[in-house]
Amino acid sequence: MTSRDIARAAGVSQATVSRVLNGSPSVSESTRQRVLDAMTAARWVPNAQATAMRTSRAGAIGIVTSEIQNPFLPYLLDELTRVAREIGVNVVVWNDSDPEMPLATAGVAAGTVDGVLFTAAKAATPGIDRLVELGVPVMLCNRADVSSRADVVMTDHHGTGRRAAEFLLAGGRRAVGAVFGPDNTFASPAREAGFRGAMQAAGVPLVFAAHGVTSYETGYRAARELLEQGVPDAVFCSSDVIAYGALDALRAAGVSVPGDTWVVGIDGLPMSSWHAFDLTTFTQDIPVVARTSVERLLARIAGDGSEPTHTLVPADLVERGTTARG
Repeated sequence: MTSRDIARAAGVSQATVSRVLNGSPSVSESTRQRVLDAMTAARWVPNAQATAMRTSRAGAIGIVTSEIQNPFLPYLLDELTRVAREIGVNVVVWNDSDPEMPLATAGVAAGTVDGVLFTAAKAATPGIDRLVELGVPVMLCNRADVSSRADVVMTDHHGTGRRAAEFLLAGGRRAVGAVFGPDNTFASPAREAGFRGAMQAAGVPLVFAAHGVTSYETGYRAARELLEQGVPDAVFCSSDVIAYGALDALRAAGVSVPGDTWVVGIDGLPMSSWHAFDLTTFTQDIPVVARTSVERLLARIAGDGSEPTHTLVPADLVERGTTARG
């Protein structure tokens, strides 16, 4: 019994059977059910090892992430897996904070995946370099390592930090505090460097700066510390979730936002549009980052041997109620 037999029984093409098996959204629910019913009636289960033997490929990619509690990552992972399924590729996800990346290394060695896409936030990951040296197709998604020989597709974090500073300066903000994320990731230090650089170029020193993990608690605690020095006219937060905490601390202290203080974040989480936050933020273009990353990795798996490329995707400013022009 093969997929060709299942296709014949369900009255569809063999390609349609493959799309059903890969979870492609392009197949209608009625067609999908016909194929599944034919598989159940025949008691047929696709043999992944046999597929790998015929194609010399596993037909799957691995995605490595870490800090899964970061609210941004689930949205990126969801889009990455959606794009992969749409194309017809299976996905294995590893939540691995070990810089040696043992799970991905083992997956490649076992032939489970044909290539690996890394979204892990931590900067020190020697395991990635080892895979690249071994000739494994590797893609760095929303993380940058200028010394790596892997392709990179990421949000322009440095440029976004710079634009955030320019936005506040254009709005007449001069007493500006900032709450930055951890310095052992790629995104947060780049955003901080872009923001600080623009403020320094304008000759406007920060009245306060703090660092912490990407969490609500970091923003709340930092804003309370900032208020001990006085009320600023703006607070920049290097992530939306940090901004949520800062907003609540300011409001709890009776500070009017945006009347007294503007608040700006980065990421564009769906929660930022909620009435409780109504946060002005720079939204990362997750669909573009995800699709470009998956397609680039698949090109490498298919044999593309061109030089590695670094692609920066701009973020979009979305102005909401935590800032006010004029």
